[in-house]
Amino acid sequence: MQRRQVLASLGSLALLSGCLGGPAESPTETTTTTGTNTSESESTESGRAATTTSDCGRTEFCEGSELVRVRVDGGFSGKVVLNPACRESDIELSPGETETLIRQTDAETCDVELLVDGEVAYDGRIQDYEYVMVRVGSDGEISLQKEVL
Repeated sequence: MQRRQVLASLGSLALLSGCLGGPAESPTETTTTTGTNTSESESTESGRAATTTSDCGRTEFCEGSELVRVRVDGGFSGKVVLNPACRESDIELSPGETETLIRQTDAETCDVELLVDGEVAYDGRIQDYEYVMVRVGSDGEISLQKEVL
């Protein structure tokens, strides 16, 4: 009878050691991970999601994120031109149109000038940790909103 209890106990130990990853694992097996791009989501001041990656950090916007967005009210009848120094050409916007510049590199900064009817309405540098939204109202006045990480 005691012999059966001993055998049952040894059998349980054998099963338990297999569950705990005993000698059945290969000692030469290695796992390497290179070039991972884990992504985390944060919120900016207005609650808009800002995606950052481990490659570009938590304090700057990454490639593919919005740099600047300009929206022209449908009731505006003048001419609006976005002149980003970080791009090759100026962008002309029509009434009711919205233009968004997307970062082409991690932590991209850009000097941006916005002309409304030939007058400089906005002239500034958008930093790697900022996202700027500009709205041209029906009267040609601009409203500006910046989001900072």
